[in-house]
Amino acid sequence: MTRVKRYLFVTTLTTLTIAGAMMKAHPAFAASSSAVQVVPNIPFGNTASYSIKVPTAHHLVIESLILQVDVTPPGSKLAASVNFTSGGKSVTIFVPLSFAYTEPKTNFDFYVATQKVRLYADPGTSITLIPYSPTGTTGTPLLTVSGYEY
Repeated sequence: MTRVKRYLFVTTLTTLTIAGAMMKAHPAFAASSSAVQVVPNIPFGNTASYSIKVPTAHHLVIESLILQVDVTPPGSKLAASVNFTSGGKSVTIFVPLSFAYTEPKTNFDFYVATQKVRLYADPGTSITLIPYSPTGTTGTPLLTVSGYEY
């Protein structure tokens, strides 16, 4: 029985010694870390009808597009695109729309879209929403962009 007691004592002591060594702070020799910027320096968000101006002092990284477009008469076909300038070149993004509802009082169908994107707009240019209907008349579109300036 003494042999078993001694074995348990040595095992327990060894385990506690190892656990104690693991609890001590060790300097990181091979690995290092630095601060990571999670929130952009200059957040940006704006809602407008048709067009949003990019600030002249910075580029704009657009991370989300939200659109609302309406058309009359109800049942008309409808498409939407967003134009902007990136790297000095004109870029057109076609945005898929989802039917939201029909407003009987105004006789308009409303469509919406929410897109997570990563678009880079040049300083001093505009982001423009262009609704198009080959079979009806579009109403007043709304464009919301959010992202950050850099």
